[in-house]
Amino acid sequence: MQKIAVITGANRGIGKQICLELAQQGFKVFAGMRKLENSPQEFNDLDITPSLLDVTDVASVDAFATELGKQASHIDVLINNAGVMGTKALADFDLEEIRWVMETNFFGPIQMTKAMIPFLKKSSDARIINISSEMGAFGSLPIGGYGAYRMSKTSLNSFTAILSSELEKHNIKVNSMCPTWVKTGMGGDAAPGSVEEGADTAIWLATASAIPNGKFLQKRSEINW
Repeated sequence: MQKIAVITGANRGIGKQICLELAQQGFKVFAGMRKLENSPQEFNDLDITPSLLDVTDVASVDAFATELGKQASHIDVLINNAGVMGTKALADFDLEEIRWVMETNFFGPIQMTKAMIPFLKKSSDARIINISSEMGAFGSLPIGGYGAYRMSKTSLNSFTAILSSELEKHNIKVNSMCPTWVKTGMGGDAAPGSVEEGADTAIWLATASAIPNGKFLQKRSEINW
């Protein structure tokens, strides 16, 4: 049976690369994005379905799930990749920016996971992969800067750790991973890593026959929360 994956924030950067590599490995991919006109040309030659999706909008997530149900009875992999950075210092107390970042990076994955759970439970080997960042690790927090982003990723890691134990009985593995600093719209051209390197751990978690559960990973190895 063909494996099926759902990826959010799929039209560029790491999300786009994950879609391409999974499709090249035989997956049917549903690529969530806020504007279908932004769908990459490369998707046209692969088994990738560009799908309208705004993870901050409950109605959009529900509509995505309804449309998915018309085309798939299950999914094997959910990759919560959609994310935003924010620029303000936490001490600026810009609540509008903090809410925007948290809605996208933390509540978005929760809402997506909730909507996808019925599909994941129908897989014999389901995986949820949350794209996080080492900037959310507790040891890095005193460095400061990008406070809303850091808090959102710390929260996402907590969600990962707790959910992994609660879903284990359903044979659903849940992990977070850090793609490292790579050349994307968010990472910028100064980043030392390639987008392929950034996607590698997510691809491994999606395809390897044996993977951990409830871990925070970077370069296929566990790192500290």
